[in-house]
Amino acid sequence: MLDFSRCSSRDQSTVKYFSYILVMVMFIGVGSLFVLKRPDGKPWLSLQAIAEKAQGATDNVFKDAQSKLNQSVQNVTDSSADASGGTIYKWQDANGNWVYSDQPNTKGKSQTHILDTSKVTIMAAEDTAILKELATQKAHIDTKLKTPSALTPSEIKQLMKDAKNIQKLMDERTKKIDQAIEGI
Repeated sequence: MLDFSRCSSRDQSTVKYFSYILVMVMFIGVGSLFVLKRPDGKPWLSLQAIAEKAQGATDNVFKDAQSKLNQSVQNVTDSSADASGGTIYKWQDANGNWVYSDQPNTKGKSQTHILDTSKVTIMAAEDTAILKELATQKAHIDTKLKTPSALTPSEIKQLMKDAKNIQKLMDERTKKIDQAIEGI
């Protein structure tokens, strides 16, 4: 990084001047590409050509993303159809609750249902690891909140005094802001 603090003000203004000239030369160079003509009579650059290239690139990216998405959905559909064959099993457990599974009941009878896999939406399972971490953090916070405060009466008085000083500063700031707004 350059340190201009040791340079004289004349040197600093010279550097600024040359920087300004360099930027202007770049602007003129790029701008001239919109004016100068190729041998075929068209300008080297045009806003229409830039817009067309951007639109073409956008279309290509969209088509590529769409084909990859379709391929992924097809792969998921194919793998789920291969894994379960579109068959699910249903039975009642000992408590009378209905249970649905891709495996038949090992302890009794199951009703078999064949699904049309083209009409089934498959969703990825959610990662619940963060919920365990949040529960641990909540338990830690709850434990800290239940711990009684160890402040002495003099510390509480100082805390109240500090809070009043802060409130006074905030009131003064609000008053100054109101005065500044009214003075406009």
